[in-house]
Amino acid sequence: MQLSDFELMRRVADGDQQAFSTLLDRHSKMVLNLSYRIVLSRDDAEDLCQEVFERLWTQAPTWRDDAKLTTWLHRVTSNLALNYSQRVQQRHVLDDGLVEFIVDSAVSDEPVNEDENTAVLDALKALPDSQRAVMAFRFYQDTSVKDIAKIMGLSAKAVESLIGRAKQQLKARLGGRE
Repeated sequence: MQLSDFELMRRVADGDQQAFSTLLDRHSKMVLNLSYRIVLSRDDAEDLCQEVFERLWTQAPTWRDDAKLTTWLHRVTSNLALNYSQRVQQRHVLDDGLVEFIVDSAVSDEPVNEDENTAVLDALKALPDSQRAVMAFRFYQDTSVKDIAKIMGLSAKAVESLIGRAKQQLKARLGGRE
């Protein structure tokens, strides 16, 4: 029988390392992917993922029973990644794995060539951090606007506005192709 996140957090609060390991196995991929899509660097995303779970471990003793773990993980991940992005002036070079991932994640049935991959990556990198974050939540994590607003501490209207502006910038940079 699989324990709920709620029950696992109670066990982690009591110092249960196995429960923590279970939560790590269950949620680390999501945390890593989200941070990766915001900071656009695999090494930095791995560091941020580790920091998120360090915070989870230290937060466990004061965990509120009414808190939803995935919402907390999304919020902490996005905040750490956005703060990191704002602190770092120079971006790391993207590896080919991210190029393939973005292309594989696209909703297009048409084949995409390497020049288009580069154009998509350049367009994503050019977005302001907050716009890149909402796009990552909405289109890669399939998170609702309401949940994004809750995670990022914004109104739903603000999230919709960020998504709209991001789409406009992406269309302009990509020459209007969908």
